[in-house]
Amino acid sequence: MTNPELINALRTLVRSGCWGNQKDFAAWLRFEYSMPVEESELRSGLSQMVSENLLKPHSTLTDDYVLASLDNTQPITRYRVSGFLADSPIQMVRARLEVFLRLHGVSDEVIVDMSIATTEAMENAVKYNDHNPIEILYSLEGGEFRIEIRNGLREVEIERDIEAGKYNSSLTLMRGMMVMSKLFDELDIEIKDAENVAIFTARKKVG
Repeated sequence: MTNPELINALRTLVRSGCWGNQKDFAAWLRFEYSMPVEESELRSGLSQMVSENLLKPHSTLTDDYVLASLDNTQPITRYRVSGFLADSPIQMVRARLEVFLRLHGVSDEVIVDMSIATTEAMENAVKYNDHNPIEILYSLEGGEFRIEIRNGLREVEIERDIEAGKYNSSLTLMRGMMVMSKLFDELDIEIKDAENVAIFTARKKVG
């Protein structure tokens, strides 16, 4: 019998808009609930989400799940994600954001653009953060989508990071900024030195 706490945690994640593969869900359970889970138990729990019509298997990708419907979702617009890539923070934001925009009737084309742009912003936040949780906030009012991503900054050692492959000189960061500047109407990155915090903000007219 599947752990009731696991089932309740999965329901909460799915209803908040989370979808992805088994590794994603395992990472989210670990971060959100400090709940390590065995693969067989997680597989059973996800199967129950399918039986409850909350998730359905991806049509082509094994071990991937998508939302069965938007009817049972209650997206949250302010939350924290892990600062560690292994905890799948980028997929959590991407999944919740796409569900949020879809529920607001945003076109598929714009949703794809916002997903790509936000993924770029999250990749930068994870890459340069101090491994503390990253704060996410977004809204859609008057046809304008706004997003804020706030993260602590680690000490940057350029030479070490180049050797570790995190930079191709500064091209990686600049390429991401170019993509975001094309997809958002306006964006800004504020560095608060006193707090050692970076605040990314952007907006896009979506309707």
